Amino acid sequence: METVYDAFTQGTLLGGLRSKNDIRILLCYILKSLNVPFSKTGLNGILQSTGLANFFEVNDALSALSEDGLLKRAQRDGDEYYELTEGGREVAERLETDLPLQVRKTAVAAAMEALRSDRRQLGTETAIEKLEKGYHVTLTVKDDDTVMMRTVLFAADSLQANAIVEAFRKDPGALYGGIINALDL
Repeated sequence: METVYDAFTQGTLLGGLRSKNDIRILLCYILKSLNVPFSKTGLNGILQSTGLANFFEVNDALSALSEDGLLKRAQRDGDEYYELTEGGREVAERLETDLPLQVRKTAVAAAMEALRSDRRQLGTETAIEKLEKGYHVTLTVKDDDTVMMRTVLFAADSLQANAIVEAFRKDPGALYGGIINALDL
């Protein structure tokens, strides 16, 4: 089967997808591999960060897959979430080998990391409050409705405040565990 190169490729790296059809198959494959609804923002992030497809093509593919009944779309937390329908699952299973193995490996590894990151952030809250001289950064770890930890740190500037938030989001358990260990409990 000859591949048709019809996708807009600005931002797509060497080895990325240049066919609208391949991008659609890859999105179905990612959602099949994750087996949970996933956000439009997250899917765009996965494919852009890996250089596998560009933003416009991902959005077009998600719309086309939804219109074709291969994806279900739902609004949640200010973002669109997608999950495979049975037809989408069949497409992913039947056509996944049409994609290069390295593309599949790269996409699934990035998707799994994005999913882990999303799940880590589910039980966390962050807030940055500007002060007269600097910022207060509030970091919270929750288990359902129970606040397990709330810590307020001082940051000299907005760059440092945002760096604290990003480091916390990468591994909120490290801060919580570090405090418990420091208390020698």
